[in-house]
Amino acid sequence: MRNALSPGVLLVGSVLLSMVVLVRRSWELNVAFAAFSFVLIACCRRRTWRRIGALLGLSVVYFLTAYFHPKQSLVTGLAENTAFFIALELDSRVFALGAIGISLCTSIEKNAFIASLIQQFRIPVPIAYSILVAINFLGLIRSEYQQAELALRMRGVSGLSVHSKALLTMIIRLIRQSEYTAIAMEAKGFSARRVQRIVPRITRLDAAYIGFVCCCVLAALVVGQRGG
Repeated sequence: MRNALSPGVLLVGSVLLSMVVLVRRSWELNVAFAAFSFVLIACCRRRTWRRIGALLGLSVVYFLTAYFHPKQSLVTGLAENTAFFIALELDSRVFALGAIGISLCTSIEKNAFIASLIQQFRIPVPIAYSILVAINFLGLIRSEYQQAELALRMRGVSGLSVHSKALLTMIIRLIRQSEYTAIAMEAKGFSARRVQRIVPRITRLDAAYIGFVCCCVLAALVVGQRGG
């Protein structure tokens, strides 16, 4: 199912779902949105078990922290399970936002996403290409840091100072790499006049998806108004 939906439509849908999660205080709604996000992840057929496992671990730690050390201003009632439901609501919100983010990352392809930003959202070309470079640089950050740390340890540097020095070395290397990348992109003609090979289009599946998301958002807001 990957690339079946327009990246712009997926982005708008994810933003709408995230806004509802942030506004509405309902752990049932958060769990429902998280389940919907996991359905999208399953449809994309990509291996994201590490991300999901990390999200589950973070959610468990956050729930235990919020349950055993609740903020007193949030505990407004004297019910026995007040702290439990507050921790559940906060933890489900974090879990839902993480699931929505993972589903967005696994549902889109970076080149199609940049093409959607340029053609559908009318984002200026320099900004869109800057986002593309930033996405590609995310994979270099870890490798550059590990190489810098290994080089410092081979030179006899140890202790806590090795981390700060490795971080500084990584930043300097990435700045140089960004300059080289900018020069190479300018030489290859990355500009507003460049012909776009990828042309994203809105299909019936996109309309059905965004319509379903809008219905979910409206239903959540209506139920919240009646419940409030």
